[in-house]
Amino acid sequence: MKQNGWKIGFFTLLALLIIGANVFVWLFWGKGITLEINPTPTLSPTATIKVGPTATPTPIIDETEAIKEAVFNKTGLTESEALVTISENTGQFAKGGIKEYEAVGGAYWIAAKTNEGWVCVYDGQSQPTCEQIAPYNFPTDMVPECLDENGKVVER
Repeated sequence: MKQNGWKIGFFTLLALLIIGANVFVWLFWGKGITLEINPTPTLSPTATIKVGPTATPTPIIDETEAIKEAVFNKTGLTESEALVTISENTGQFAKGGIKEYEAVGGAYWIAAKTNEGWVCVYDGQSQPTCEQIAPYNFPTDMVPECLDENGKVVER
């Protein structure tokens, strides 16, 4: 009987430690150990699962500096003269604002990515001409209007 006494003591101590740890967690974090049982979803007999090749996501490359450089090239301003902000960048098209530090107002710009890199297509406070944006096929939600050859606003 003496040989089993240490086993009983050991398992009693272990049980008290486990209970004490659970009480400690419940008291100090306001949570006890809970067990949630969720039923296993079942498929209907007509359900089919199609397995195919998975698409590898294209890594996003930060082209902020390249876009800003294109805007500075178009405007003739430098980073020390103006602040360029980017409000939208789809990876192919971008738009944003430019404000000279010494000026009261600012302008907006649109840019497109070409095989040679980013090109600022328009900067100003009005609309780009339809001729300016035509070669780049800007999405209409980014450039909803342009000016025709007579200077009239055309909805795209």
